[in-house]
Amino acid sequence: MVQAMLALLTAGASASAAVVYLAHGGNTKAYWFSICQQFNSFCQRISGSLIGSFGGVVLFVLLILLFAIALSRR
Repeated sequence: MVQAMLALLTAGASASAAVVYLAHGGNTKAYWFSICQQFNSFCQRISGSLIGSFGGVVLFVLLILLFAIALSRR
């Protein structure tokens, strides 16, 4: 159950990383232009939320490790 939650959290953070990448760089082959030139505060906010998402992944991994250590000591 915990591994499934970690997988979903990682998948969400990875999907948001793809959105941030497209927002910053765009894709000229698909004619998707960078929206950071038009909405500067959006890119700052979405980059901050991406850092928070991966910070949550790291914290969740640490909680899983602490849980595993606590179970192994019983």
